[in-house]
Amino acid sequence: MGSDIVAYRHPTAGFGLPLPADWERAEDPQPGVALVAVGPELLGGFRANVVVTVERLPASMDLDGWQADAEGLLAAELSGYLALDRERTRLASGREVLRRLAHHAPPPGLAAVTMEQWTTVERGLGFTLTASAGTLEYDALADLFAGIAEGFEP
Repeated sequence: MGSDIVAYRHPTAGFGLPLPADWERAEDPQPGVALVAVGPELLGGFRANVVVTVERLPASMDLDGWQADAEGLLAAELSGYLALDRERTRLASGREVLRRLAHHAPPPGLAAVTMEQWTTVERGLGFTLTASAGTLEYDALADLFAGIAEGFEP
């Protein structure tokens, strides 16, 4: 993508992450969605994007409890959803996250999508960082997505 990376901080949700400088951004486009950042338009292709959602969790809810039903919900919401990898890991900051890699098939005629997702719990809030790209472009964007996740600070 060859873009400069800049530090981004959400004005009300308070999280920060590195983003390509030339990606379009929409803050709080709908309830629960704090940020949508979208890469440059490709000729008729799926635009790579990063989405951050934030949800208030019950006081006793931890990461495992919050994510227990996530695979089923994703499969119900995304056409042709296929989980490829799921692991509990730590980012360079030491923050514990649940990372998943998955594929889904949009309506006929559109490119398949690969998504990588990192979820974490902080201050009673569940944060989900989802990075998506057309499956054929994912390999070229995987390092960018991993760098964004490494720099994510809820």
